[in-house]
Amino acid sequence: MFRIDALIREIEELSAGKLPSTPVCGAENLTVRTFAPLDHAAADTVAFLAQSKYREEARLSKAGVVVMSQADVDAIYGEAGPDRPVVITKNPYAWFAYATQIMTRRPLPEAGIRPGAHVDPTARVAATAVVETGATVAEGAVIGEAVHIYPGAYVGAGTVVGDNSIIYANAVIYHGCHIGRRCILHSGCGIGADGFGFAPFDGEWVKIPQIGGVTLEDDVEIGANTTIDRGALEDTLVRRGSKLDNQIQLGHNCRVGECTVMAACTGGAGSTHIGSHCVIGGAANINGHIEIPDGVSLGPATSLMSWHKGEKVMSGFFPAMGHREFERAAVIVMNLPKMRKQLKELEARLAALQPNG
Repeated sequence: MFRIDALIREIEELSAGKLPSTPVCGAENLTVRTFAPLDHAAADTVAFLAQSKYREEARLSKAGVVVMSQADVDAIYGEAGPDRPVVITKNPYAWFAYATQIMTRRPLPEAGIRPGAHVDPTARVAATAVVETGATVAEGAVIGEAVHIYPGAYVGAGTVVGDNSIIYANAVIYHGCHIGRRCILHSGCGIGADGFGFAPFDGEWVKIPQIGGVTLEDDVEIGANTTIDRGALEDTLVRRGSKLDNQIQLGHNCRVGECTVMAACTGGAGSTHIGSHCVIGGAANINGHIEIPDGVSLGPATSLMSWHKGEKVMSGFFPAMGHREFERAAVIVMNLPKMRKQLKELEARLAALQPNG
């Protein structure tokens, strides 16, 4: 069970003071068990209103406490104010996210290296870390305080894993990588495999050793089966607070700025630089050696060859349609160069027919 006043204090602490909240009508003294949707909530649950279109559901909700913005409080209850326990905050959705972290937090298991774990004698593992059975920590690796490495995970030679990070089962971090504090690496992700670097020579391909690494700064989360290649000369870099979904591929020398989110199945080719606070839609394909500025959005399934200067949102894909209709549309697209040439010729002929002046 969780007291609302305790949740409020811890949320303010977790948000570094950026998400204060005000309980009214006795909300601070109530104890709740969990979160629930507005229309299914009970007296021992807390619900939140993140979209104003659900104001009526919030007004009728049987939740013990409802979290909402001041604007929604004013719209629902008017000048008289709430007649039920409410927590007022500027961002109820973020409040829900922090509160859920607190309410679902699992205590770290008893610290130590479990029997059957493979830890090289030269590795340094903090006394408060947990290395589960079947995990491997290679020579010279450094494992920080309260790190949890699950079974089957691999931490390569010389790699550093920062405090309070979680490496889930079967995640692989190659040699010479740096994982920041409070990072989460989900099962099956691969950090630091060789970048796709080959030099053409006499009809063959000569491998270019990839001597950079991968750096994930603090508070980065990497989804299941996502792969991030090591840099050719310098590190591939994902900056603080960025979140990558499942099955993403980042090529060598990519750079992702702070607090950028990337949805599943996105591919970023080598040396792509993505700015901070960007939103990248699922299954986007991003060409290499391009710059995506800060604070922009890329639509899902978009194939991006370059960023158009001044654009805040770019998207483009061929909508699905019936097979025969698609075939006809494809023929038109294939004939566009010919049609363009014909149009230019018609324009020239039309211009020649016009009287002078």
